[in-house]
Amino acid sequence: MKKNLFLLLFCFTIIVSCVRKDDFNFNNLKISNWTPDWAFPLLNAHLLFSNFVKAGDVINIDSNGLYSLKYSSSPYSIKASDYIKIPDQNFNTGNFTLTSPITNAAFTGTISDSISNHFSYTDTSGAQLEHIVLKAGILQLNITSTYNQNINFTITFPDIKNGSNVLKLSSTIAYPATTVNTNLDLTGYTIDLTNGGTAHNYIAYKINYTITGTGQPINATNNLSATIGYNNLQFSFVDGTMGHYTIPIPNDSIDLNIFNKTISASIYLQNPLLHLNFANSFGMGVSAQIDSLYGISTSGAIINMSLPSMSIAGATSLGTTAISNYTIDSTNNTFRNILNPSPNKLVYRGRVLINPGGGTAYNFISDTSSIRLSVDAELSAWLKIINFSLQDTTKLVLPQDTNILTKAQFAIQVTNAFPLYASVQFYFADSNYTILDSLIKPNNNIIPQAPVDNNGIVNGTNTSTTYFIMNHDQYNVMASRVRYGFTRGNLYSSGAGAVQIHDKDNVSLKLAVRFSLNVSTNGL
Repeated sequence: MKKNLFLLLFCFTIIVSCVRKDDFNFNNLKISNWTPDWAFPLLNAHLLFSNFVKAGDVINIDSNGLYSLKYSSSPYSIKASDYIKIPDQNFNTGNFTLTSPITNAAFTGTISDSISNHFSYTDTSGAQLEHIVLKAGILQLNITSTYNQNINFTITFPDIKNGSNVLKLSSTIAYPATTVNTNLDLTGYTIDLTNGGTAHNYIAYKINYTITGTGQPINATNNLSATIGYNNLQFSFVDGTMGHYTIPIPNDSIDLNIFNKTISASIYLQNPLLHLNFANSFGMGVSAQIDSLYGISTSGAIINMSLPSMSIAGATSLGTTAISNYTIDSTNNTFRNILNPSPNKLVYRGRVLINPGGGTAYNFISDTSSIRLSVDAELSAWLKIINFSLQDTTKLVLPQDTNILTKAQFAIQVTNAFPLYASVQFYFADSNYTILDSLIKPNNNIIPQAPVDNNGIVNGTNTSTTYFIMNHDQYNVMASRVRYGFTRGNLYSSGAGAVQIHDKDNVSLKLAVRFSLNVSTNGL
């Protein structure tokens, strides 16, 4: 919207500031029917707002024709596997002896025994898990013996399977060795932690071992022990009750480029909207907290606010996504205030909280589960402009060959059916941006105030004609020094309240020029 409003302001002066030297070289004029003072129209245009401001990704038009601008931040995505980890698990069986201990000074026999027990999965997040499907991981087994005998050792995990194959790991300690280490790749295994549906975090195991005598003594105090490590575990699926996690939403911003060329502004938006859109494929509801939201104006002013916690629905089944949308509107006065003075950025940061209060609800996630956040700011063209100052700079070189020009008088007639009015000034500046002269009479509302009804909708037109004159001496003093032109406009809203900008709003422009020349026939 700003770009097109600024275009409207700029078009009044651009015609006299961006001509080529040869176009304005009066010595090159070829006149067949000479008259020393002549005029002609340059422009007659009727600009319907909907004809030069089209709906698109940024500009929206509602069913009543009311315009709004929509700006979006870059979407932020939280991937489950980046934050929810299966920690390494390290267990120790402790020392265990034969069920029926024996003492023998020179043992040469064979004896077999077994023990059954379980480990408890541990996780500082407080997770109570049911199943873990692994896409990577290593099982490390270390066996230590105080027997002076040979030991054959098999550990079985009845609830850890790859398809129908139960996880078993066997090893041998050959005397005089007293320890052995062995590893197993866990890719593709599923860990059932429910003990047949009666528990969580439960890992059952059974150890079968055979002692083969070497002729060395055996006694009742001899024992075995094992340490088991599940390391570098990566899941493709987990269910149960997830633990508590706090995942940061880092600083991000929305660039409100409508205000990029603003010098100063006092704007009151009637109904600004901030949309927070969450897409959650985690199999659990989470909460989101925007800890800080603030606008940064061109002057560096900051107004900060925080928002209440938001509940984000979870996916109901694997591969689906739940959508949760939150809108902050003008009922939140702080949000409205961060847009006045006009910011050129909205900055926000926050957190996603997973199971912040604990609980026992069933959850699930996959390694591809994600929570996606996009933030949109929607600025409706329903506003009150107390003052909105814009400025733009263009490179400008004026022709210097003006010896036959005595005066150029431009006339602009504007018929405004648009709920904004404006004063415009065009400045000529040198290479150091020092202003040399201006073109338009100060404090002249070149776009007149249009009448509006009680709702701020245009209900009539207003017409004004503005003249600006540049004589030979005024022009000649600065022409060779001009390198830049500044177009500066001050916008205001019609009436006493907020106005609405609609697709039917329009402005008509008529531009004419009169040249006064001093030409001898020798110059033609």
